[in-house]
Formats: sequence, structure tokens, C-alpha cells
Amino acid sequence: MNTNLKKVQIALNHYLTDNGNSFSIIETDNDDIQMLTLIRDDITEFAIIATADDKQLLFNVALFDTGQILDNKQHELNQMMLELNIAMPLSSFALTGKHYSIFGALSMDSNAEQIQEEILVLSDNILDALEVCQPFLN
Repeated sequence: MNTNLKKVQIALNHYLTDNGNSFSIIETDNDDIQMLTLIRDDITEFAIIATADDKQLLFNVALFDTGQILDNKQHELNQMMLELNIAMPLSSFALTGKHYSIFGALSMDSNAEQIQEEILVLSDNILDALEVCQPFLN
């Protein structure tokens, strides 16, 4: 496994949030990309995908796709997401193809506490993001 992803795995092993939540970690190692799937035990339906290159750690969570948006509401949804991007700590909205997500990135020099904070805040942001997007979704 990529040594930078190993840092993520080590940081989350035995890590408990203040609320007592933990993360399951699943390794995926194929020819194209190495990644970790991180699943917080109280938000199991939204996995965080962790990847790494030689410059950064990237964490991404798929939220919904364009087919779930109410008719004629995509422009308003995109506008709202752009306006909220700055207010969402350690995370940003993204649109990749037809898939909306939130993501966060860290330097390779990040320590275990910084990795834990990023993953915790990103996982907290999942529910907040879905709540603000709900009026635009089927």
C-alpha cells in the first residue's frame, strides 16, 4: 500500500470521535489506483474514499447524482453550493461528471491528529450538505 495512505490507516486505527464513533477501513489495491474506503459507523451509507499522490491526501464523498435533482433546480443547487463552499470547514463541493460530492485535501506532511480532524469534519459535513441540498432533490 502507498505509504501516504498507510498514514491515514494508522491515524484512524482505534480512533474514536468525541461521540464514540469509529471508522471501518477497507483497502482497495488494483492496477489503476490505491485507495481506502472509510466508513463512519453512524453514517454507513456515505463512504469516504481516500487516495494519495506524492503531493496530497484527497478525501471524497459521493452525495448524489444529477438524476436526483428536481426538474429545473440544478442551476439553483449549483449556485447555493458555490455560496456555501467557503462556509463549509475543511471541505468543498464538487461536481464530477454526473456525481456531486464533497471533498477535502491535506498535505502529505499532515500528522495523525490533522488527518483525524479532516476525516471527522468531512464526515460531519456529509449530513449538513445533504440537509441543505434536500430542497433541490427528489
